[in-house]
Amino acid sequence: MNSSLQVLMNLFDFVQDVHNQEKVWTSYPYSKLMRQFMELKLCHRNKNAKKRRVLASFKDTVAEEYSEFKDNYQKDASEFLSCVLNMMRSQSIDLQAIADSKGMSYTCPVDAHVAFEMLSTRTCTKCHIQCMTSSDHLQLSLNLVPGGTVSDCLQQYLKGGQFECSCDCGGTESTECSSFLTLPNVLIIHLMRATFTRELGENRLERPLVLSRELELDGQSSCTKQTRYSLVSIISHFGSTVNDGHYICESTHRDLCDVTDCWLTYNDQNVTKTTGTSVCEMRQEDAYMLFYEKKSEKWS
Repeated sequence: MNSSLQVLMNLFDFVQDVHNQEKVWTSYPYSKLMRQFMELKLCHRNKNAKKRRVLASFKDTVAEEYSEFKDNYQKDASEFLSCVLNMMRSQSIDLQAIADSKGMSYTCPVDAHVAFEMLSTRTCTKCHIQCMTSSDHLQLSLNLVPGGTVSDCLQQYLKGGQFECSCDCGGTESTECSSFLTLPNVLIIHLMRATFTRELGENRLERPLVLSRELELDGQSSCTKQTRYSLVSIISHFGSTVNDGHYICESTHRDLCDVTDCWLTYNDQNVTKTTGTSVCEMRQEDAYMLFYEKKSEKWS
């Protein structure tokens, strides 16, 4: 919970978007999560009892919708973050209606900054007829490429593979590949570090991965040229199995954006300075979630 929320707090444009639309969501009695999120932002840098109460209330609010978070056992950071974003997103229709009734506008921060669409293209290997389907995503789950980079994992995901699939022409196999229909402002990548075997059950992969500081993506409808992304946060998991251990978050230091490569390590209540270079070198075996932010035009 701590590592996931630290990441969200570090997404300046996302937080600013929530804040700028305060007049809308404060008019909605069921927007507890939005209220608590902004309360957390206000007391983010303080060590006081209020923060502890707000964190507890935030957890309880998430647990009202997702009962798996009612207890205090180890949970998955990726699942928790997805639940929080889905809860914010689920209220967008009601919030848009409230905004319309007040002569205002509302844009869901999750849709504006995190959500994106993927296009899956399946091609019959016999008749070459194609079937295309689109899907909505908040993050991409990528398999690890041995000795590779994040870019390699992404390319492997997009390349897809060959599958058994019945076709009207009599063909029994098809190829499938993926591409971005739209590109998000923040791309969330979930690295699949869990593997399952019948003999050993579920295990954690500690396979090293070179953490790419930048990514270049192509979108079919959102842009006409490659869009550059820069790594801004990493959630790492330490533990011998996927069902226990400890999460930490490491992010760019927004308050010192003029200082070259200054990052912060958030390890529960301990916050220490580090660098992005050091983080990428040290977390090759432990990085679990990566957060890439679209670079502005001035950096292109």
